[in-house]
Amino acid sequence: MEKDFDFNRIGKRMPYKTPEGFFDEMEARIWKEVQREPIVPVKRKSYRLPLFAGVLAVAASLALLLVLHPFASDEPTDGFTHVEQAFANLSLEDQAYMLEIYQDDIFMNE
Repeated sequence: MEKDFDFNRIGKRMPYKTPEGFFDEMEARIWKEVQREPIVPVKRKSYRLPLFAGVLAVAASLALLLVLHPFASDEPTDGFTHVEQAFANLSLEDQAYMLEIYQDDIFMNE
């Protein structure tokens, strides 16, 4: 490769040629097309009303849940009462078996 390569010797010639007045004619055609087609504004869909309705529905559901929750159950909230009730529903043989098994459990006796 030559070390004495000079870009200034190449010049700024265009690698292709266009007919005289080509760009002026193209610009005129583009402006004619643009002026012929009316510009129609794009309608934006409003999501405010459905969003507001959804938020309102969720808020109403939460308010209803909070109002009716204290009346939902009169049972004690202790979970051990359910275990005692289930144990009482077992037969005497099953109760004896459960007591025998759990007496030998090392994790229950700690």
